[in-house]
This record gives sequence, C-alpha cells and structure tokens, in this order.
Amino acid sequence: MKTVLQLKQKEIERIISFYQDYMKENNNPSVLFMAQTEFITVTVYNSFKVQFQGSDALPEFNMWVQMLGITIADEPLNQKKEAKPVVQEDYYLPSIGSDEVGTGDFFGPITVCAAYLDENSIGFIKSLGIKDSKKLTDATIIEIAEVIKDKITFSLLTLHNDKFNELHKKGFNMNKMKAYLHNKAIINLLGKLDHEPKVILDQFAEKGLYYRYLEDEKNVYRNMEFYTKAEDKFASVALGSILARYAFLKHFDLLSDKSGYHLLKGANAKVDQLASRIIKEKGESFLNDYAKMNFKTLDKAKALIKLTYWLNLCIVCSIIYNDEKEMILWMKN
Repeated sequence: MKTVLQLKQKEIERIISFYQDYMKENNNPSVLFMAQTEFITVTVYNSFKVQFQGSDALPEFNMWVQMLGITIADEPLNQKKEAKPVVQEDYYLPSIGSDEVGTGDFFGPITVCAAYLDENSIGFIKSLGIKDSKKLTDATIIEIAEVIKDKITFSLLTLHNDKFNELHKKGFNMNKMKAYLHNKAIINLLGKLDHEPKVILDQFAEKGLYYRYLEDEKNVYRNMEFYTKAEDKFASVALGSILARYAFLKHFDLLSDKSGYHLLKGANAKVDQLASRIIKEKGESFLNDYAKMNFKTLDKAKALIKLTYWLNLCIVCSIIYNDEKEMILWMKN
C-alpha cells in the first residue's frame, strides 16, 4: 500500500527531522530524503511530496495527518475508520503521563519520565503555571522540577550513551528504545501506586507500531491512550516532560565536566564542529560515552576533519609554490 502527502517546506523539515536517525542513502535526483525503519520506508521528493510505503504505511500516514492537522478530502483506499478516543478537556485530569527528552541531541542521554498527577496535587500544580512546558527555558525547568520532584510520584529512566550505542549495534532503532523506556517507566510507576489511573503517552509512533516494538518484551502495559502533543493537553504529561528534561540537563552538565568540553545541545553546525574537534583531540572512540554514534553528526564531523586537512594541504602547497616562484625571480635578477 502507498500513501502520499503533499506538504509545505516547514512540514517537510519536520518530517526529515523526525526520521533523521533512519536516513537511507539514495541516488535518485528527484528524492530529497529517504528513511527506512523496520516497518516503513519514507520518501521525501523535491516536489515536497512524502510517500509512505510498507506494512505500517497507512498508520504512519494517519499519524502525520493528525500531527500536522491536515484535512484529507479523499481518504486512502482500504482505510478502516476507527473510533477516535475522546480527548479530555480537563488539562488537569488525574492521570499518569509519560514523555521523553534527548532524542534529538547528539550529546547526552535519553531520559524518560512517567509522572502521576493525583487529585490532591492539582491545586499545587495549577499554581506553577506549567502549560506550554516545551517552551519553558532550561532555568525555569530546573526551578520547577526542584519543587515538584518531592511532591509527586514518578518513575524516571536514563539511557546513557554507551548503552544507547550498544543497543543500536544490536539493531534497536530510536523508537524501539523509546518504547522500551516508556513501557518500563509506566510499569515501575504503577508499582508505586495502589490503584490504576488513566495512562497517557506522548505519541511518537502509531499505537500498533508501538506495541510491535515491544513484541519481545514479557511484561507490556497496554491499557493506555496515545496523543500527539500530549504535554499541551494533559498536565501529567507536562510533568513527565519537565522531570525528564530536568534529569537530562543534570546528566548533560555531568558529561560536560567529565569530558572536559563544554558540550552543546541539539544537532547542528556548531555541534558538528565540536564533535570534529573532539575526534581530532581524543579520537572517535572517546565519543562513545558522550554521544549517540548513529547520528549523522558523526559523519559530518569526520567530513570536516577531512576538509580541514585538504585546506591546510592546499595552503602549504600554495606557500611552497609562491616561495619557489619568488626564488626563481630572484635568481633571474
């Protein structure tokens, strides 16, 4: 089955960013970007059309329709209409919310937190004004997290870089790792409670695909709801996001101290340059404990080293050539 979306540039950039870890090389001049996961192939064309192919093409297509807020005039063939879960209008719904941080950062771990908002804590949480948690500054995140970490019940997991790289070598992709972490955090948190509240996951994969990632896991929690941008809809997920970010920032600072470098967040040109510098000074293997080695950042960093080498070589050759030229002119005179 094939499903295609015609998107705008910013939406294309979001698609590419989402699948960056699964990028696949291609030689088709009409293809801007291609990615391949265990269950789907995503092809982005220069015309800004995105094609989903594979066993989970339709669920993935539907997920992006929802995430991007696209209105589809004609539904894809063979699409089965499913009843959509009713979104709770109450932002402060007592529930468990789970979210993750660090998946887009070359340096630093992945942190996942499942947090429980109970009825007795709602008034306190309302007073903090945590809506739009993704827009809070790091300083504000730390300030709020320091207050709430002793007030609410939560389960926090950290996937350190060396373990991340080990799992990736074993065939785990980013989403499979996230599924394992969320599942474990939710089960851990439920073990701390004497009842089973509503459980909400900030959706990063279609429901069926999420459970496929966990097919080898013996203990899988299945009674939960999936929502895109869930931190904007439920305070419990916002709490999970804040605590996960807090843990990520703390680990990030420790890694900077341990490495001897001022590590940078994200994955951009400055991060490429820093990674290049570290490789030149410490060697590529040094990064294993500090970075996600499957990121394209690593290839870009090594390319920068090669470019610097050739530029320096050209400068040296130019100096030698000019010196020889001046010597010949001097001898003639």
